[in-house]
Amino acid sequence: MTPARPAVHRGARYAAARRPTTSTQNASLQWQILFLVVAGAFAVHANGLGNGFIYFDDPEGVVDDVSIREFSGTNIGHWFTTPLQFMYTPLVYVSYAIDYLFGHGAIGMYHFTNLTLHLANVVLVFLLFRRLTERAFLACFVAVAFAIHPVNVDTVAWISARSNLLATLLSLAALLVYLRYTRSQRWQPLAWSVVLFGLAALSKSTAVALPLVLFLVDHLQGRRPSRRLFLEKIPFLVIAAVTVLVALNVRQDVVPQGGYTVVDRILLTCSALVNHLVQSVSPFHLSLAYEYPHTPFPWYFYLFPLVLAAGAAALWLVRPARRIIVFGLGFFAVTIAPTQAVLLIDGYHANRYAYLPYLGLFLIAGHFADRALRHRDRRLRAGVIGATAVLVVLFAALTIIRNTAWQNTETIMSDAIAKEPGVAFTYNSRGIARFRDGNYTGATSDFERTVELDPDFVLAHHYLGMIKYHDRDYTGALGELDYEVSRLPTFAAAYSERGKVKIALRDYSGAYADLSTAIAYDPQLAEAYYSRGAAGIGLGNPRGAISDLNAAIGLIPQYADAYYQRGVAESRLGDTGAACADWNTAVSLGNPDANKSLADNRCAG
Repeated sequence: MTPARPAVHRGARYAAARRPTTSTQNASLQWQILFLVVAGAFAVHANGLGNGFIYFDDPEGVVDDVSIREFSGTNIGHWFTTPLQFMYTPLVYVSYAIDYLFGHGAIGMYHFTNLTLHLANVVLVFLLFRRLTERAFLACFVAVAFAIHPVNVDTVAWISARSNLLATLLSLAALLVYLRYTRSQRWQPLAWSVVLFGLAALSKSTAVALPLVLFLVDHLQGRRPSRRLFLEKIPFLVIAAVTVLVALNVRQDVVPQGGYTVVDRILLTCSALVNHLVQSVSPFHLSLAYEYPHTPFPWYFYLFPLVLAAGAAALWLVRPARRIIVFGLGFFAVTIAPTQAVLLIDGYHANRYAYLPYLGLFLIAGHFADRALRHRDRRLRAGVIGATAVLVVLFAALTIIRNTAWQNTETIMSDAIAKEPGVAFTYNSRGIARFRDGNYTGATSDFERTVELDPDFVLAHHYLGMIKYHDRDYTGALGELDYEVSRLPTFAAAYSERGKVKIALRDYSGAYADLSTAIAYDPQLAEAYYSRGAAGIGLGNPRGAISDLNAAIGLIPQYADAYYQRGVAESRLGDTGAACADWNTAVSLGNPDANKSLADNRCAG
C-alpha cells in the first residue's frame, strides 16, 4: 500500500506567486469571450451592410447634404452653427464627412461605420459593467444582450440614427473614466469625463441624462452623499443645462400632438415604459413607429402607473439585490426620460429610444441569472442555462430578420404600415422614396394619405408641392409651399422650392426674395444658388446670376444645369466664348437644353 503523501504547507509567499498567473488567465479568458461576443454581434448585423438609404432624415442629413463632401473651414463652420434635422449635432456632421472622405458617398461606408460604432459600444458596455460590478459573467450577460437584441437594429441599421450611436459611445466612455476618478480621486479623470460628456452632448441632446447616471454610479459604488460628491457634478450639470437650452431653441419641427392633457401625457409615458419593458423580453411586433393612442384611452391605460409602481415595489423587496435594482431601474428611467420630454412624429416609444436605457434592465436580468447559476439546485441552473441559450438564439435570429426589413425605404415603411397603419410619417417616407424613383402616382397617394392622417404634417405638403410643380400645376404647388413656410418659417428647402415655383410663374422678384431667404438659413444649399441665378437672369441681372451660379458649381462641381444657366448669363453679357465653353460642359454632363444653345450660337463642339 502506497503511503499517503505528507501534507505540504505552502505559505503566503507561494500564494502571492500563484495569484498573478490565475489573474492573467482569467483576464485572457474574459478578452477571448469578449472577442466572441463582438464577432457574434457582427455576424447578426452583417446582413444590414448592404441596405440602402432610408428616406426619412437620410436625404437631408446625408444624401443631399453637400457640406459633408469636403473638410473645409466653411463646411466645418456650417456643421457647428447649423442644426442637422432641427437638432444641434455637429459631431454627426463630422462623422458623415469622414465616411464621405473614405467612401466617396458609397452607402456601404455609412452602414459599416454604424456597425463599427455599435461593436465599439458592445466593448465599452462589457468594460463598464465589469468595472462597476466586478462580476465577469454579469458584464458578459449585459454585453451579449446589448449586442444582439432585436430592438437595437433600428439604431444600427438606420444611418440617421448615428447620433444615438455616437452619444452612447461617448457617454459610456465618460462613465468608464468617471469610475477611474471615483477610485483614484484624482482630478484628471474627472476632467476627461467632463470632456467626453461634452462631446456626447454635441452628438445628441439626450445625453443630458448622464449627470443623473453619475449619482446612480455613486450609489452603486457605495459613495455616501457629501459636499464633494455634489460639487464634482457641477461641470456636468452646466453642460447639461446649456445642451437643453440649445435643443429647445433648434427643435422647431416638433408639433405637439393635439388633444392630450397633462394626465394624458403621464399615461402616455407610462404606456411607453410598459411597452419598452415588454419588448425587452418579447421583441416580436417591432415597428419603425407606433401609432399614438386616441383619446379617450382604453381602460387598461389607467392601470399602467399601478403596474409600474407595483413592479418597482416588488423588486425593492428583494433586499440582497436592492443596490443593483436601484441602479438598473434608475438607469433605465433616467436615460429614457429625455425621449419622453417631447412627443415626436415618429412615435412616443420608438425602438431607438431604448438603445442605451435597456442596459439597466439587462443588468437586473443578468444579476438574477448569475445568482441562479450559483444556486445549489442543479435543475435551476440547468433551466437558466437553457433559457439563456434559447433567448440568445431567438434574439440573434430576430435581429437578422429585422435587418431585412431595413433593406430600403419601401421595405421598412411598408413593414411599419402593415403593423401600425395609422402612423402618418411612414406613408410620407414611402412617398418620398416613390417620388425619387419617379413614381409620382404612388407618391401622391402616400402623401395624400399622410395629410389625411395628420393635416399638420408639413413635409407631405413640401413634396405635394414638388409633384404639382412637376405636373406644371404651379398655383397648386404655390399653395402647398405657402402652407409649409407658414408652419416651418426657418426651413430653407421650403423657400428654395417656392422660389422655383415663382420663377415658373415669372414672379422673379418674389423668387429672388425666397431664394435669398433659403440661402440665409442654409448657405450650403446649392439648388437655391442655382435657382437664384435663374431668377437673376429673369430680372436682367446676369452678373449677379453668374456669381450665384459660380457658388452652385463650387458646391456641386458636376452641376450640369448650373453650367447651362451660367452660359445663358454669359451670353447676355456678350461673352460668347465663355458661354460656349459652359454649354459644352453642360452637354458633357447631360444637360439636354445646351445642345440647342450651342447650335443657335454656332459654338464649336
